[in-house]
Amino acid sequence: MKTYKNIKLLVVFFVLLTLTQCSKPLEQETYGVLAATDGPASKELMQGLLEGVFVQFQYNGEQGRNQIYFAEFSSDHIYNEIGGLFRQSSPIINWDWDASHPWFEDNFWGKPYRAIANANLYLEFVETSKLSDEEKELGIAEARFARAVSYASLYNLFGAVPLRTSSDDEVYKERSTAEEVTNFIESELEAIAEDLPVKAALFGKPTRGAAYGLLMKHYLNTKKWQKVIDNANLIKALGKYSLYTAGTNPYRDLFKVQNELIENETIFSFPASVLDLNNGNAIMSHSYPDSDYEILVTGEEDTRWSPGRISGTKNRAYDFLVDLFEDEDDRKKQFIKTFIDYNGNVRVNAPNKNGIFKYWPDPNANQWASGHDFRIVRYADVLLSEAEALNELNGPTQASIDLINEVRIRAKATPLVLGDFSSQDALRNEILNERGREFYFEGKRREDLIRHGKYVTAKRSHPLKPKSGAEDFRVLVPIPQAEIDANPNMVQNTGY
Repeated sequence: MKTYKNIKLLVVFFVLLTLTQCSKPLEQETYGVLAATDGPASKELMQGLLEGVFVQFQYNGEQGRNQIYFAEFSSDHIYNEIGGLFRQSSPIINWDWDASHPWFEDNFWGKPYRAIANANLYLEFVETSKLSDEEKELGIAEARFARAVSYASLYNLFGAVPLRTSSDDEVYKERSTAEEVTNFIESELEAIAEDLPVKAALFGKPTRGAAYGLLMKHYLNTKKWQKVIDNANLIKALGKYSLYTAGTNPYRDLFKVQNELIENETIFSFPASVLDLNNGNAIMSHSYPDSDYEILVTGEEDTRWSPGRISGTKNRAYDFLVDLFEDEDDRKKQFIKTFIDYNGNVRVNAPNKNGIFKYWPDPNANQWASGHDFRIVRYADVLLSEAEALNELNGPTQASIDLINEVRIRAKATPLVLGDFSSQDALRNEILNERGREFYFEGKRREDLIRHGKYVTAKRSHPLKPKSGAEDFRVLVPIPQAEIDANPNMVQNTGY
């Protein structure tokens, strides 16, 4: 089983409670009380404070699910219907969300800012603490990593936000400029990358590859093409990561929980666990083709769940997403059109109601919760990001085609041929399509469409659920209304 820590921080004179997840039940340990007169903080207390950063930084459970759902449901390939979740997802699907939506306030705004506040506090105490110099260097790098990536997440959703780098910052801060925020993200990750280990001691902690990977994704979305290539090459130079190619269907097997510790494709992820329902992954429970599902017609393993584990809400893939794939493409096999129900009947889904077995059913699921980690960066993204950057700089080249084909060949799709792309725009469109095939339901579709200038037009011209009046301002989400009410210096995003 994965070994990592999931911490809850209670800031009452900085009392630190640590919850450790491993192969035995959760254990709780109190590390101590930090007061201004205590002098240098103990190692145990600093460890608890750093872990308090990561419980807020890590998106798992409902928070991780909602990040993926917003990116996918507001885009063009996947949607949700019926059940309790639909009350929250319908404004996203219909493009009429506003500043009161519950996902924005706590998941998208509050959680990263709590991680930032905890990181600032850790950084203010660490230098005078009783940690060794080596422990300080690693702890500082980890805290700055979490803080920078939290700002990258905020910037991706809200645009420029207030930069808070000290617990002494004024309470009612104005929004920083976009340049200030992006410069901070870039300078922080570049500064600490070499101080992070190539392999983390605990699953879910940051590594050098994670710093390069998050930088690469940030540069991709801000269209700094040469820096995308530079960081992709830094990741490759580590010699640690590669596409998962084991078995007859490696793409399917990559997303099996039991393979998460043996594959070398994932560069950074937020860990999920079935030991605590608050940290479990509910996406698979929401993605079965129907609630009376029994098993696939092929009889493949690891697919039978009891009725109580299958949610009433349904995540669906549109037919035109499924049709993007060649029939022999392994990635297409994760869409479920036909299945056997509990009465032994063969059922065929109605059009555009494809079940999605991207996160292959976890045989050790706890009720509705699976142990599928929330993958943030994997090696396939390195290859396709580098291919996109090369095309943006040089137009179609064999180098770009070769990178794309590494991903396609793993999936048994027909390799691309350079001669089929007569222009930069033609290959650009193919790269967007290939990203849609490779990364469906991983929370990347929104940022990909925005980067390609197609997020709003995809909604306006959607084949089944178009909204002709979809507004350009929705490339950003609104600052939560509670934040607007609390901070007189906060300016709302245009249009909200």
